[in-house]
Amino acid sequence: MRIHPPLIWLLGFLHLLAGCSLPKGNFSQYPGFAEYYAAHPPVAALPSADERALLMRYRPRFYLPPAHAGLIDFYADFIAQGTLYTGDGHAISASVNQSVLNAHKDNPAVVFVHRPEPKIPAQATVYARIDHDTLAVGSVKQQLTFLTYHAVFRHSGLAAGFSGWRANLLGLFADLNDWHQLDHYTTATVVLNESDHPVALMLQQHNYHHTLVFDGAFPLPADGRVAVDVAIRSNELYPHAPERVRHRAVRFNSPQEMRYLLGFGAKPRIAEDDITEGSLEANYALQFLPPNDAFYTFKGFLGERRRLPGRDGPPGADYNALPATKPLTSQLLMGFWREGNREDVARLESGYAKTGAQADFVNAQAQPFAAAIESLR
Repeated sequence: MRIHPPLIWLLGFLHLLAGCSLPKGNFSQYPGFAEYYAAHPPVAALPSADERALLMRYRPRFYLPPAHAGLIDFYADFIAQGTLYTGDGHAISASVNQSVLNAHKDNPAVVFVHRPEPKIPAQATVYARIDHDTLAVGSVKQQLTFLTYHAVFRHSGLAAGFSGWRANLLGLFADLNDWHQLDHYTTATVVLNESDHPVALMLQQHNYHHTLVFDGAFPLPADGRVAVDVAIRSNELYPHAPERVRHRAVRFNSPQEMRYLLGFGAKPRIAEDDITEGSLEANYALQFLPPNDAFYTFKGFLGERRRLPGRDGPPGADYNALPATKPLTSQLLMGFWREGNREDVARLESGYAKTGAQADFVNAQAQPFAAAIESLR
Protein backbone atom coordinates (compact mmCIF):
# COMPACT_ATOMS: atom_id res chain seq x y z
CA MET A 1 0.00 0.00 0.00
CA ARG A 2 1.37 3.42 -0.93
CA ILE A 3 1.42 5.96 1.91
CA HIS A 4 0.51 9.49 0.89
CA PRO A 5 3.40 11.98 1.46
CA PRO A 6 1.45 14.15 3.95
CA LEU A 7 0.77 11.03 6.02
CA ILE A 8 4.48 10.18 5.99
CA TRP A 9 5.17 13.69 7.30
CA LEU A 10 2.50 13.31 9.97
CA LEU A 11 3.95 10.02 11.22
CA GLY A 12 7.42 11.54 11.35
CA PHE A 13 6.14 14.63 13.14
CA LEU A 14 4.40 12.56 15.79
CA HIS A 15 7.49 10.42 16.30
CA LEU A 16 9.63 13.50 16.92
CA LEU A 17 6.96 15.26 18.95
CA ALA A 18 7.01 12.37 21.42
CA GLY A 19 10.36 13.77 22.52
CA CYS A 20 11.98 12.01 25.44
CA SER A 21 8.92 10.07 26.58
CA LEU A 22 9.54 6.40 27.23
CA PRO A 23 8.08 3.70 24.95
CA LYS A 24 6.30 1.84 27.78
CA GLY A 25 6.30 4.20 30.71
CA ASN A 26 6.47 7.63 32.21
CA PHE A 27 9.20 10.27 31.92
CA SER A 28 9.52 9.99 35.70
CA GLN A 29 11.22 6.63 35.04
CA TYR A 30 13.91 8.11 32.83
CA PRO A 31 17.34 6.73 33.87
CA GLY A 32 18.96 8.89 36.52
CA PHE A 33 15.90 10.28 38.29
CA ALA A 34 15.86 7.57 40.98
CA GLU A 35 19.49 8.28 41.83
CA TYR A 36 18.99 12.04 41.78
CA TYR A 37 16.04 12.00 44.16
CA ALA A 38 17.75 9.47 46.43
CA ALA A 39 20.55 12.02 46.82
CA HIS A 40 18.19 15.03 46.92
CA PRO A 41 14.94 13.92 48.59
CA PRO A 42 12.17 16.55 48.40
CA VAL A 43 11.41 18.08 51.80
CA ALA A 44 8.04 18.16 53.51
CA ALA A 45 8.32 21.70 54.88
CA LEU A 46 6.28 24.67 53.69
CA PRO A 47 7.96 28.05 53.14
CA SER A 48 8.59 30.04 56.32
CA ALA A 49 6.88 33.37 56.97
CA ASP A 50 9.92 35.26 55.68
CA GLU A 51 10.10 33.05 52.60
CA ARG A 52 6.42 33.57 51.89
CA ALA A 53 6.97 37.31 52.12
CA LEU A 54 9.72 37.06 49.47
CA LEU A 55 7.47 34.94 47.24
CA MET A 56 4.62 37.41 47.59
CA ARG A 57 6.86 40.42 46.98
CA TYR A 58 8.28 39.17 43.67
CA ARG A 59 5.28 37.27 42.29
CA PRO A 60 5.08 37.74 38.49
CA ARG A 61 2.28 39.29 36.52
CA PHE A 62 0.84 36.86 33.98
CA TYR A 63 -0.78 38.27 30.84
CA LEU A 64 -3.21 36.13 28.85
CA PRO A 65 -3.98 36.29 25.11
CA PRO A 66 -7.53 37.04 23.96
CA ALA A 67 -10.09 34.25 24.59
CA HIS A 68 -7.66 32.22 26.72
CA ALA A 69 -9.34 29.85 29.19
CA GLY A 70 -7.13 31.13 32.02
CA LEU A 71 -5.34 29.67 35.01
CA ILE A 72 -6.81 26.99 37.24
CA ASP A 73 -6.31 25.52 40.71
CA PHE A 74 -4.52 22.18 40.44
CA TYR A 75 -6.47 20.43 43.19
CA ALA A 76 -9.84 22.24 43.14
CA ASP A 77 -10.25 22.52 39.36
CA PHE A 78 -8.23 19.65 37.93
CA ILE A 79 -7.78 16.81 40.41
CA ALA A 80 -11.27 17.19 41.92
CA GLN A 81 -12.78 16.65 38.47
CA GLY A 82 -11.82 13.19 37.33
CA THR A 83 -10.90 9.63 38.25
CA LEU A 84 -7.67 7.94 39.32
CA TYR A 85 -6.99 4.55 37.68
CA THR A 86 -4.52 1.74 38.06
CA GLY A 87 -2.19 1.05 35.16
CA ASP A 88 -4.51 -1.67 33.87
CA GLY A 89 -7.57 0.58 33.88
CA HIS A 90 -9.30 -0.22 37.18
CA ALA A 91 -10.73 2.76 39.04
CA ILE A 92 -9.00 3.63 42.30
CA SER A 93 -11.16 6.63 43.17
CA ALA A 94 -13.69 8.90 41.49
CA SER A 95 -13.41 11.39 44.37
CA VAL A 96 -9.76 12.36 44.12
CA ASN A 97 -8.29 14.98 46.42
CA GLN A 98 -4.84 15.96 47.66
CA SER A 99 -4.72 13.11 50.17
CA VAL A 100 -5.72 10.45 47.65
CA LEU A 101 -3.29 11.71 45.02
CA ASN A 102 -0.41 11.78 47.49
CA ALA A 103 -1.19 8.24 48.62
CA HIS A 104 -0.45 7.04 45.06
CA LYS A 105 2.28 9.50 44.03
CA ASP A 106 5.08 6.89 43.97
CA ASN A 107 3.37 4.53 41.51
CA PRO A 108 4.49 5.37 37.94
CA ALA A 109 1.70 3.29 36.39
CA VAL A 110 -1.34 5.07 37.83
CA VAL A 111 -3.29 7.44 35.58
CA PHE A 112 -5.48 10.38 36.52
CA VAL A 113 -8.10 11.16 33.86
CA HIS A 114 -9.49 14.67 34.05
CA ARG A 115 -13.15 15.22 33.17
CA PRO A 116 -13.78 18.98 33.27
CA GLU A 117 -17.00 20.37 34.64
CA PRO A 118 -17.46 23.58 32.61
CA LYS A 119 -20.23 24.94 34.84
CA ILE A 120 -17.83 25.25 37.79
CA PRO A 121 -15.82 28.50 37.57
CA ALA A 122 -12.07 27.99 37.81
CA GLN A 123 -10.00 29.38 40.69
CA ALA A 124 -6.91 30.98 39.16
CA THR A 125 -3.96 29.82 41.26
CA VAL A 126 -0.18 29.98 41.05
CA TYR A 127 1.93 27.60 43.15
CA ALA A 128 5.09 29.13 44.58
CA ARG A 129 8.16 27.53 46.14
CA ILE A 130 11.61 28.65 47.25
CA ASP A 131 14.88 26.80 46.72
CA HIS A 132 18.58 27.54 47.05
CA ASP A 133 21.64 26.49 45.06
CA THR A 134 25.27 27.56 44.76
CA LEU A 135 26.77 29.20 41.71
CA ALA A 136 30.48 28.28 41.59
CA VAL A 137 32.84 30.20 39.30
CA GLY A 138 36.45 29.25 39.90
CA SER A 139 37.15 29.67 43.61
CA VAL A 140 34.19 32.01 44.10
CA LYS A 141 30.87 30.62 45.26
CA GLN A 142 27.63 32.55 45.51
CA GLN A 143 24.42 31.33 47.10
CA LEU A 144 21.41 32.00 44.90
CA THR A 145 17.74 31.88 45.86
CA PHE A 146 15.19 30.62 43.35
CA LEU A 147 11.57 31.78 43.64
CA THR A 148 9.61 29.51 41.31
CA TYR A 149 6.02 30.20 40.28
CA HIS A 150 3.95 27.51 38.54
CA ALA A 151 1.02 28.77 36.48
CA VAL A 152 -1.40 25.86 35.96
CA PHE A 153 -3.64 25.26 32.94
CA ARG A 154 -6.25 22.61 32.23
CA HIS A 155 -4.58 21.50 29.00
CA SER A 156 -1.70 22.31 26.68
CA GLY A 157 -1.92 22.82 22.93
CA LEU A 158 0.61 22.95 20.12
CA ALA A 159 2.50 26.17 19.38
CA ALA A 160 0.30 28.69 17.57
CA GLY A 161 2.91 29.04 14.80
CA PHE A 162 1.97 25.53 13.75
CA SER A 163 -0.65 26.25 11.09
CA GLY A 164 -1.57 25.71 7.45
CA TRP A 165 -2.09 22.34 5.76
CA ARG A 166 0.00 20.48 8.34
CA ALA A 167 -2.14 21.79 11.19
CA ASN A 168 -5.30 20.98 9.25
CA LEU A 169 -4.06 17.45 8.63
CA LEU A 170 -3.06 16.84 12.24
CA GLY A 171 -6.33 18.40 13.36
CA LEU A 172 -8.14 15.46 11.78
CA PHE A 173 -6.52 13.19 14.39
CA ALA A 174 -6.28 15.38 17.49
CA ASP A 175 -7.37 18.64 19.13
CA LEU A 176 -4.51 21.11 18.62
CA ASN A 177 -5.74 23.19 21.56
CA ASP A 178 -5.91 20.18 23.89
CA TRP A 179 -2.83 18.20 22.91
CA HIS A 180 -2.49 16.77 26.41
CA GLN A 181 -4.26 17.29 29.71
CA LEU A 182 -2.63 19.52 32.34
CA ASP A 183 0.08 22.09 31.81
CA HIS A 184 2.07 22.80 34.98
CA TYR A 185 5.60 23.10 33.58
CA THR A 186 4.83 26.73 32.75
CA THR A 187 7.15 28.26 35.32
CA ALA A 188 8.68 31.66 35.92
CA THR A 189 11.62 31.64 38.35
CA VAL A 190 12.95 34.86 39.83
CA VAL A 191 16.59 34.45 40.88
CA LEU A 192 17.92 36.44 43.85
CA ASN A 193 21.55 37.08 44.78
CA GLU A 194 22.99 36.78 48.29
CA SER A 195 21.45 40.15 49.18
CA ASP A 196 18.00 38.90 48.16
CA HIS A 197 17.99 41.25 45.18
CA PRO A 198 16.52 39.93 41.89
CA VAL A 199 19.22 39.43 39.25
CA ALA A 200 17.59 37.16 36.66
CA LEU A 201 14.41 35.55 35.40
CA MET A 202 14.33 31.91 34.26
CA LEU A 203 11.41 30.84 32.07
CA GLN A 204 10.62 27.24 31.19
CA GLN A 205 9.76 27.01 27.49
CA HIS A 206 8.86 23.59 26.08
CA ASN A 207 11.71 21.23 27.08
CA TYR A 208 14.32 23.87 27.91
CA HIS A 209 14.81 27.12 29.85
CA HIS A 210 15.66 30.68 28.93
CA THR A 211 17.46 32.85 31.47
CA LEU A 212 17.32 36.64 31.19
CA VAL A 213 19.41 38.95 33.37
CA PHE A 214 17.70 42.09 34.71
CA ASP A 215 19.91 44.54 32.85
CA GLY A 216 19.32 47.63 30.72
CA ALA A 217 17.75 45.61 27.91
CA PHE A 218 15.46 43.72 30.31
CA PRO A 219 14.97 45.90 33.39
CA LEU A 220 13.36 44.78 36.61
CA PRO A 221 10.07 46.67 37.15
CA ALA A 222 10.08 49.22 39.95
CA ASP A 223 7.71 47.11 42.05
CA GLY A 224 9.81 43.95 41.53
CA ARG A 225 6.98 42.12 39.76
CA VAL A 226 8.19 40.97 36.35
CA ALA A 227 5.54 40.68 33.61
CA VAL A 228 5.29 37.59 31.42
CA ASP A 229 3.00 36.61 28.55
CA VAL A 230 1.24 33.27 28.20
CA ALA A 231 1.60 32.01 24.63
CA ILE A 232 -1.45 31.28 22.51
CA ARG A 233 -2.39 27.59 22.67
CA SER A 234 0.90 26.26 24.12
CA ASN A 235 0.87 28.38 27.34
CA GLU A 236 4.67 28.84 27.18
CA LEU A 237 5.95 31.94 28.98
CA TYR A 238 7.78 34.91 27.42
CA PRO A 239 8.63 38.44 28.56
CA HIS A 240 5.57 40.67 28.27
CA ALA A 241 5.08 42.83 25.22
CA PRO A 242 2.05 45.04 24.53
CA GLU A 243 1.75 43.79 20.95
CA ARG A 244 1.42 40.44 19.19
CA VAL A 245 4.88 38.81 19.02
CA ARG A 246 6.25 35.73 17.29
CA HIS A 247 8.94 33.86 19.24
CA ARG A 248 11.41 31.25 18.04
CA ALA A 249 10.62 27.94 19.72
CA VAL A 250 12.00 24.41 19.43
CA ARG A 251 11.48 21.03 21.06
CA PHE A 252 14.80 20.57 22.89
CA ASN A 253 18.11 22.37 23.36
CA SER A 254 20.12 20.31 20.89
CA PRO A 255 22.99 22.10 19.07
CA GLN A 256 20.98 22.63 15.87
CA GLU A 257 17.94 23.89 17.76
CA MET A 258 19.94 26.19 20.01
CA ARG A 259 21.71 27.74 17.02
CA TYR A 260 18.26 28.62 15.69
CA LEU A 261 17.22 30.12 19.03
CA LEU A 262 20.39 32.26 19.11
CA GLY A 263 19.79 33.40 15.52
CA PHE A 264 22.75 31.62 13.91
CA GLY A 265 21.10 28.64 12.28
CA ALA A 266 18.27 27.60 10.03
CA LYS A 267 14.91 26.70 11.48
CA PRO A 268 14.84 22.95 12.31
CA ARG A 269 12.45 20.88 10.27
CA ILE A 270 10.38 19.99 13.33
CA ALA A 271 10.01 23.37 15.04
CA GLU A 272 7.11 25.78 15.29
CA ASP A 273 7.16 29.27 16.74
CA ASP A 274 5.12 30.46 19.70
CA ILE A 275 2.92 33.54 19.45
CA THR A 276 2.04 35.84 22.34
CA GLU A 277 -0.50 38.63 22.63
CA GLY A 278 -0.64 39.51 26.30
CA SER A 279 -3.77 41.62 26.60
CA LEU A 280 -5.31 40.73 29.96
CA GLU A 281 -3.52 40.45 33.30
CA ALA A 282 -4.62 37.37 35.23
CA ASN A 283 -5.74 37.82 38.82
CA TYR A 284 -4.64 34.83 40.84
CA ALA A 285 -4.17 33.49 44.34
CA LEU A 286 -0.70 32.42 45.47
CA GLN A 287 -0.55 29.04 47.18
CA PHE A 288 2.25 27.04 48.77
CA LEU A 289 2.80 23.29 48.74
CA PRO A 290 5.67 21.30 50.28
CA PRO A 291 8.20 20.16 47.65
CA ASN A 292 7.32 16.52 48.35
CA ASP A 293 3.65 17.06 47.44
CA ALA A 294 2.21 15.07 44.54
CA PHE A 295 1.90 18.26 42.48
CA TYR A 296 5.69 18.16 42.21
CA THR A 297 6.59 14.49 42.74
CA PHE A 298 3.76 12.40 41.23
CA LYS A 299 5.37 9.59 39.20
CA GLY A 300 2.27 8.52 37.29
CA PHE A 301 0.28 10.28 34.56
CA LEU A 302 -1.52 13.50 35.51
CA GLY A 303 -3.82 13.36 32.52
CA GLU A 304 -5.34 10.67 30.37
CA ARG A 305 -3.18 8.50 28.14
CA ARG A 306 -3.89 9.06 24.46
CA ARG A 307 -3.10 7.06 21.36
CA LEU A 308 -0.91 9.55 19.50
CA PRO A 309 2.70 9.98 20.73
CA GLY A 310 3.35 12.86 23.11
CA ARG A 311 -0.27 13.23 24.20
CA ASP A 312 -0.11 11.42 27.54
CA GLY A 313 -0.58 13.42 30.73
CA PRO A 314 2.67 14.54 32.40
CA PRO A 315 4.14 13.40 35.73
CA GLY A 316 4.70 15.83 38.61
CA ALA A 317 6.01 19.33 37.96
CA ASP A 318 9.47 18.56 39.34
CA TYR A 319 10.18 16.27 36.37
CA ASN A 320 10.95 19.30 34.23
CA ALA A 321 14.51 18.55 33.11
CA LEU A 322 16.79 15.60 32.45
CA PRO A 323 18.48 14.26 35.60
CA ALA A 324 21.89 15.56 34.48
CA THR A 325 20.60 19.14 34.46
CA LYS A 326 18.23 18.99 37.46
CA PRO A 327 20.35 21.19 39.77
CA LEU A 328 18.89 24.67 39.60
CA THR A 329 22.17 26.36 38.71
CA SER A 330 22.52 23.90 35.82
CA GLN A 331 19.07 24.84 34.53
CA LEU A 332 19.91 28.50 35.06
CA LEU A 333 23.18 28.36 33.08
CA MET A 334 21.83 26.01 30.43
CA GLY A 335 19.19 28.65 29.73
CA PHE A 336 21.62 31.58 29.73
CA TRP A 337 21.86 32.16 26.00
CA ARG A 338 21.45 35.51 24.31
CA GLU A 339 20.03 35.91 20.84
CA GLY A 340 22.66 37.29 18.47
CA ASN A 341 25.55 36.74 20.91
CA ARG A 342 28.47 35.21 18.99
CA GLU A 343 30.39 34.33 22.15
CA ASP A 344 27.45 32.27 23.40
CA VAL A 345 27.20 30.36 20.13
CA ALA A 346 30.98 29.79 20.13
CA ARG A 347 30.76 28.28 23.62
CA LEU A 348 27.80 26.22 22.42
CA GLU A 349 29.81 24.85 19.50
CA SER A 350 32.77 24.08 21.75
CA GLY A 351 30.74 22.53 24.56
CA TYR A 352 28.61 20.27 22.41
CA ALA A 353 31.66 19.08 20.45
CA LYS A 354 32.88 17.33 23.60
CA THR A 355 31.65 14.20 25.32
CA GLY A 356 30.13 16.15 28.21
CA ALA A 357 27.83 18.07 25.84
CA GLN A 358 25.37 19.95 28.06
CA ALA A 359 27.66 19.89 31.11
CA ASP A 360 30.46 21.55 29.13
CA PHE A 361 28.14 24.29 27.90
CA VAL A 362 26.83 24.84 31.45
CA ASN A 363 30.36 25.20 32.80
CA ALA A 364 31.33 27.55 29.97
CA GLN A 365 28.35 29.84 30.65
CA ALA A 366 29.07 30.17 34.39
CA GLN A 367 31.66 32.93 34.05
CA PRO A 368 29.71 35.19 31.64
CA PHE A 369 26.56 34.78 33.76
CA ALA A 370 28.43 35.63 36.96
CA ALA A 371 29.91 38.67 35.23
CA ALA A 372 26.48 39.75 34.00
CA ILE A 373 24.87 39.67 37.44
CA GLU A 374 27.94 41.22 39.08
CA SER A 375 27.61 44.21 36.76
CA LEU A 376 24.17 44.90 38.29
CA ARG A 377 25.64 45.87 41.67
